[in-house]
Amino acid sequence: MPMTQQAGKARRLVLTLEKGVANCAAEATAYGKCVTANLETIGKHACQAQFTTFKACVQNTLKRKW
Repeated sequence: MPMTQQAGKARRLVLTLEKGVANCAAEATAYGKCVTANLETIGKHACQAQFTTFKACVQNTLKRKW
């Protein structure tokens, strides 16, 4: 795939994710606050509940699962 096609595909993906994140601002904020609060001791699954809620919101907004 030529570089311009890859760039176009990447741009479309970012714009799609942007819509999902924009519609889930409260969930994104809660996740960000959790990460920030645990920054010194952050580890895998530290903010799992907040991330799961944020991910579900984005998936629901975009009507896609990953």
